[in-house]
Amino acid sequence: MLELIILILAVTFNLLLGFIVLKKNTSNATNRFFFMLTVAICLWSTTNFISVHPGSINQLLLARLVLFFAAFLNLFVFLTFRVFPDSKIKNNKRLIWLSTIATVAVMVVTLTPLVFSNLTTNGRNVSPNPGPGIGIFGLQTIALLGGAVSSLVIRYRKSKGLRRLQFKYVLLGFVLTFALILFANFIMVAAFHNSTLLPFGASFTLIFSSIFTYAIIKQRLFDIRAIVAKSVTFSLLIGTMATMYGVAIFTTTEFIFPNSNNSAAQTGSYTALAIILALTFQPLRRFFEQVTDKIFFRDRYEPQAVLDDLSKILVSEIELAEILNRALSQICTDMRIGFGQLIIFNNGQVYRTEHFGVLPQKLVVVPQLHKLNHVMIVADELDGGDKKAIMDDHGIRVSAMLRTRDELVGYLLLGDKLSGETYSHGDIEILQIVAKELAVAAQNAKAYAEIQDFNLTLQERVAHATNRLRVANRHLKELDQAKDEFISMASHQLRTPLTTIKGYLSMMLEGDAGEITPQQRAFTSYAFEGADRMVNLIADLLNVSRLSAGRFMIEAKPSDLGKIVEDEVRQLQSHAVAKNLELVYQAPKRVLPLIPLDDNKTRQVIMNFIDNAIYYTKEGKITVTVTKVDAAVRLTVRDTGIGVPLDARHKLFSKFYRAENAQTVRPDGTGLGLYLAKRVIEDQGGTIIFESVEGKGSTFGFELPLSAAPSRASIPKKVPTP
Repeated sequence: MLELIILILAVTFNLLLGFIVLKKNTSNATNRFFFMLTVAICLWSTTNFISVHPGSINQLLLARLVLFFAAFLNLFVFLTFRVFPDSKIKNNKRLIWLSTIATVAVMVVTLTPLVFSNLTTNGRNVSPNPGPGIGIFGLQTIALLGGAVSSLVIRYRKSKGLRRLQFKYVLLGFVLTFALILFANFIMVAAFHNSTLLPFGASFTLIFSSIFTYAIIKQRLFDIRAIVAKSVTFSLLIGTMATMYGVAIFTTTEFIFPNSNNSAAQTGSYTALAIILALTFQPLRRFFEQVTDKIFFRDRYEPQAVLDDLSKILVSEIELAEILNRALSQICTDMRIGFGQLIIFNNGQVYRTEHFGVLPQKLVVVPQLHKLNHVMIVADELDGGDKKAIMDDHGIRVSAMLRTRDELVGYLLLGDKLSGETYSHGDIEILQIVAKELAVAAQNAKAYAEIQDFNLTLQERVAHATNRLRVANRHLKELDQAKDEFISMASHQLRTPLTTIKGYLSMMLEGDAGEITPQQRAFTSYAFEGADRMVNLIADLLNVSRLSAGRFMIEAKPSDLGKIVEDEVRQLQSHAVAKNLELVYQAPKRVLPLIPLDDNKTRQVIMNFIDNAIYYTKEGKITVTVTKVDAAVRLTVRDTGIGVPLDARHKLFSKFYRAENAQTVRPDGTGLGLYLAKRVIEDQGGTIIFESVEGKGSTFGFELPLSAAPSRASIPKKVPTP
């Protein structure tokens, strides 16, 4: 009876394990071959049990069937561990076909007398007599099982960390199980004709299944812990429900209704019990899920929640210190990690560090970090070496580089998980995404900090420069005031002797000093014109000085702008004729009203515009026009002269400024005429008119408003003197 229970347990356990592995990934060769391996184990175990308890079945046939299914089992042991854990079939196609064909041939031989010719009975022991074909089966067994062992050993030596532990448990279960099976079922039978251990064949397969299950739970073999956990939960739940229901029914039948077969009250009780059990289903399910989670998922977390929490932090923070502190704390908390460290570099030096959890006794230094120069290193996957020693000495289980496309930003170092589990493949995938996001966020935060530092430095420099400019401006104002005072004083002092010189020269030209020769008259005229220009220059300098001192006053009174313009044109007519230029005055078509303006200062503006036009025009004509435009009077002086260069126009009305072409034509200019003209017109509420095309001429003028002009019946229209 015990042997049958062991067989049923072994068959159920192996088939369930094989089905779960296959269900996890039906496209993976390892999963498919492992499922067929569990099927082969069940077939061989069942046949082996029946051969020990043959009943009416031919015992010799059963002995041959045991070898038949053993050959089948050998094949899938070899195929499973040839591609284990993730090799592809295409890399082993030829070997798979050869081993399959050879196994089919051996399976055919096992059903013939070449393997077992007859049976030998020795008391209760019945053992088959091996024939010459047993050697063929032995060669197949040695070749396939030996090939499986050699593949596992080679990959075990090449593997590291978690994968190495998986190979270790697989090798242990494989060698232990099949060594016992070979000894009990073949060596004992073939060599010693002893079948005493045959009934224990199924129990040996439980060793294999148990070790594989432990590797699945503890070392994530096949990555099917979730399926196993749900299966165990469901099994425990169903078992508990069935037990509770059975006990309840039994108690009700035996003690409450002992003499009733199926009364209405009994049926009602059964119904009430079923309702009670249904209500307890969810609490029990949650209880068993918690129990299995503690066994299988002590370190379980939701990957997407980790990424979502991290993204919220990276989006909401810009300060590097806050990003590092909150991000590291969130990662370690969500992933159940006991210790974490973030190290950020800047120009190859440690820029900032952040820690979480209990610090290890020794902290890693920069030279040691440079030895961990790899995108992702898991200590449990290393097989010795400097990197392994560094990580073990400093309690580091995972080292992840924070790197952008152009720069190494830093490192994320993580310690042991609180559950004591090793880092799974899923953990590493999440950490790879986390490392990329942290690298970009830290780089942006560093750039922001650098900009902030630069802004502070720039503000300090600007403040310093502003202070220097303020001091320099104060000095310039003092110098400008001194200059204005000097000009005012010098101008006043020069006006008296110049007036005297100009008066005596005028008297000589008028003959008050007697007759002078033509040559003396010419020289005297030159001197008189020079003195006159000097008087005009001094007048301009005095006006500039008055503007700076705030003493430039407009003394407006009703005036006839047309008469003023006509007088200025008449005075400058001789100057235009001397240069062979035509000076034309176009008077308004209608009588202009009187305008409130400063007569003397406005005359200077008009004279300046016409005089400039004559000076800067080599040939052609100058046209002076006065018109009424809406509620204003407009004066324009249009010439065909040298014009104003484009780059000089925005500074043309500045104090002491003159365009380069104007300096060439008239070196003795001061650059004050246009400056004063603009001030005079604007102070009277008017606007300056200016247009120019270099090389083709210019138009200067102004508009003065009529709003304050008194009414006047008529003013006789005068024609300009040619």
